[in-house]
Amino acid sequence: ETQTRIEQTIGMDYDSFVNSAFLLQGRADEFTSKTPADRKAVLSKILGLEDYDRLQELAKRFLDESRTGAAEMEGSLARLRYDIESIGDPSEGLEQVKAQLDSIDRQAEDGQRSIDGLRAKVTELERRRAESAELQEQMEAHRREIGQLESAEAASRERIAHYLKLTGDAYAIRAGAERLAKARERLDALEAARSLFDQLTEKENRLLRAIESNRATLESQIKQLTRRTEEELPPKANAEAGLVEQREHTRANLEGLEKEKATVVAGQDRLNKLSTAIGEAQSAAERYRVEGLELRSKLELLEHSSHGGAGAVCPLCQSSLGRDGCGRLAETYQRDITEKRGLYRKNQASLQRLEAEKADLEKETDQRQQALAKAQREGDARLERLELLIRESREAQSELAQVKAQLEAAHLLLKSNEYAREEYSQLNSVRAEIKSLDYSEEERQRCYAEARSLQLFEQQLAGLGQALENLPVEEESLARILELLKRRRNDLALVQQRRQSDEEAISELPVWERRLAEAEKAHAEIQNSRQVAIARQGWLEGEQQRLHNLRREVATDESRLAACREDESIYQELMTAFGRRGIQAMLIETVVPRLEEEANALLGRMTDNRMHVKMETQRERRSGQGDPIETLQINVSDELGPRSYEMYSGGEAFRVNLALRIALSKVLAQRMGAPLPTLFIDEGFGSQDIAGRERILDVISAIEDDFDKIIVITHLEDLKDAFPVRIEVQKEEMGSTFWIS
Repeated sequence: ETQTRIEQTIGMDYDSFVNSAFLLQGRADEFTSKTPADRKAVLSKILGLEDYDRLQELAKRFLDESRTGAAEMEGSLARLRYDIESIGDPSEGLEQVKAQLDSIDRQAEDGQRSIDGLRAKVTELERRRAESAELQEQMEAHRREIGQLESAEAASRERIAHYLKLTGDAYAIRAGAERLAKARERLDALEAARSLFDQLTEKENRLLRAIESNRATLESQIKQLTRRTEEELPPKANAEAGLVEQREHTRANLEGLEKEKATVVAGQDRLNKLSTAIGEAQSAAERYRVEGLELRSKLELLEHSSHGGAGAVCPLCQSSLGRDGCGRLAETYQRDITEKRGLYRKNQASLQRLEAEKADLEKETDQRQQALAKAQREGDARLERLELLIRESREAQSELAQVKAQLEAAHLLLKSNEYAREEYSQLNSVRAEIKSLDYSEEERQRCYAEARSLQLFEQQLAGLGQALENLPVEEESLARILELLKRRRNDLALVQQRRQSDEEAISELPVWERRLAEAEKAHAEIQNSRQVAIARQGWLEGEQQRLHNLRREVATDESRLAACREDESIYQELMTAFGRRGIQAMLIETVVPRLEEEANALLGRMTDNRMHVKMETQRERRSGQGDPIETLQINVSDELGPRSYEMYSGGEAFRVNLALRIALSKVLAQRMGAPLPTLFIDEGFGSQDIAGRERILDVISAIEDDFDKIIVITHLEDLKDAFPVRIEVQKEEMGSTFWIS
C-alpha cells in the first residue's frame, strides 16, 4: 500500500524515477546504458503508456473469453443437433404402448379373481395347522407339568421321612445345645478381654517406636551439626583474609589494562585514516584510467579518419580540419595520455604502500584487541568470583557460631531423656493396665475348640423345631399333589384326541399351496409386463419433452454465438489499437522530437555546440521484410562525425547522460502538467575537466527555474562556492555531523 501511494503521488515507479529526476552516483548512465528496447520501455513508463498495456491485456482477456465462449457455443450446438437426430419421432411408439397396456389390464383382473379363491382355501387350512401346533404345545405343557408334579411328590415324601427321624432324636439334641451355649458364653468373655489386650500391646509397641524414632532423629541432628562445625564451615570461615588480598591484586591488574586500551584506540584511528586515503587513491586511479581510455579512443578515431586525417571535417560547419589541424589535435591527445600514465603510476605506488601499511596495522590491532578483550573478561570473571567467595566466608563465620550453640543444646537433651518425656510416662501406664487384665491365650483357644465341636447340635435343634411345625403341613401338601397329578393326566388324553383330527384335515394343504403359487406366478408375470410397458411409455414421453427442450436450446445458443462473434471482432480491434504499434507508438513519436530538442539545447551549452544527439524509434529488419522493429537508438555527433552512444566514455558520455536525463525530467514535468519538485545529481563531476564542470554548472543554473530544488552531491571542494546553499557533512570518531551554510 505504501509503494502504491508513493507511485501515485510522484507519478512514476522507482525505475522511471532513477532514469529521470534522480541521478544516482555511478549510475548517471542508467537510461543511456540500457538496451534500446529497455530505453523505450522506460520512456513508455514516463509517458504513462503502461495504462495502454493494461487496456491491451484487458482487451486480450475479453477477446480470449469471447473466443472461448464462441467455441463452447459451437460445441454445444453440435451436441444438441446430434441429440435431436438421435431421438427421432417418439409419437408412433406411444400409440403402440397404450394398446398393449389395455390388453394387460384385462388379463390381470382375471388372474386376481382366481388368486383370491385359492388364497381363501389355503388360509383356512393354515388356520387349522396353527391350531394343531397350539394343541401340540398344550400337550407338551401337560407333560412338563405332570413331570414337575411327580418330582414334587417324591420330594414331599423325602421331607416327611426326615421330619420323622428328627422327632425321634429330640432328647439328645436338646442336651448338646445346652453345652454349646455355656462354651460360647466363656469364649465371649475371653474375646472381650483379648480385644483390650491387643489394643494395649499395640499402644506399647507404638510408644517404644516413637521413643526410638525421637532418639534417632536427635542423634542424626548431632551428627550433622558435628560435621558442619568440624569439616564444612571452618575452611570457608578462615579464608576471608587470603581472598581479600587476591581481590585487591586483581583490581590492580584491571586498572593496568587502560594503557593497552588507549594503544588499541590509536591503532583503530590510524586504520580509519588509511582506509580513507586508500579509497581516495582508488577513486583517483579509476578516474585516470577512464580518462586515459577516453583520450586513447579519440586518438584512434582521429588517426583512422580519412586515412590519417586528410579528409576529416567539422560536424557542425562541415569545413575540413586539414592535416595540420589533425596533427595538432593528435599531439594534444598524446601529451594528455602521457601525463595521465605518469599520474596513474605514481598513484599506484602510493596505493600499494598504503595497502601494505594497512594490512600490517590491521593484523597488529586485531591481535591487541583480542588479547585485551581476553584479559578484561578473565579479570572481571575472577573479580566477581572472589567477591562471591568473600561473602560466603563471612556468612560461614556467623553460621559456625550458631551451629556450635545448637550442638551443645542437643547433647544436653540426649543425656536427660527430655526428648521423649511424654512417651516414657504413657509407656509405664500401659504396662500396668496389661498386667491387671489377667488374659490367657491358651484358655481362649480351648474354649474356641469346644464351641466349634458342639455347633452340630445348634443346627439339629433348629431342624427339630421345623420338623415338629412342618410335618402336618407337608402331609396335607402331598395329598393335594396326588389329586392334581390325576387331573393333568386326564387333560393330556383329551388334547391328543383333538390334535389327531386336525392332522387328518391339513394333509391336503400342500396341494392347495402349489395351485396358489402357480396362479400368483402367472399374475406376477402379467404385472411385470405391465411395468415394462409403463416404463416404455414414460421414457417415450420424456424423449418427446426432451426433443422440445433441445430445439429451444438450439435457438438460444445460436443467438449467443452471434453475440460472441460480434464481441470477438470488437476486442480484436481494441487489442491492436492499445498495442505498442498503435496509440503507444503515436505518442512516443510525438515526444521524441521534444526530447531531442531539450537534450541538444543542454548539450550545446555544455560542449560549445560540438555535440548533439539523434534518437531513432524504428529500424528496418535485417531481412528487409516485414514491419520495422520498435527501438530507441541514441546516436551522438561530435567533431569526428556521428557515432553510437556506446562509443563515448568519461566526461563526454556524462554530458550526454546529463542532457538526456534533464530532458527526460522536463518531458515528465510536461506529462504531469506541473514542474517536478526536485532534481538530484549524485557525484559525476570527477570525470569533467574545469571547462566541462563550468558548462555543467551553467546548465544547472539555466534549468533552476524548472525545479523547486536542485540538490547536487559532490566531494569536490572547488564546486562548493558555485551553490548559494550547502549541506556540509563531516565524519568524526563518534559518527557524522552536518550543518547548513
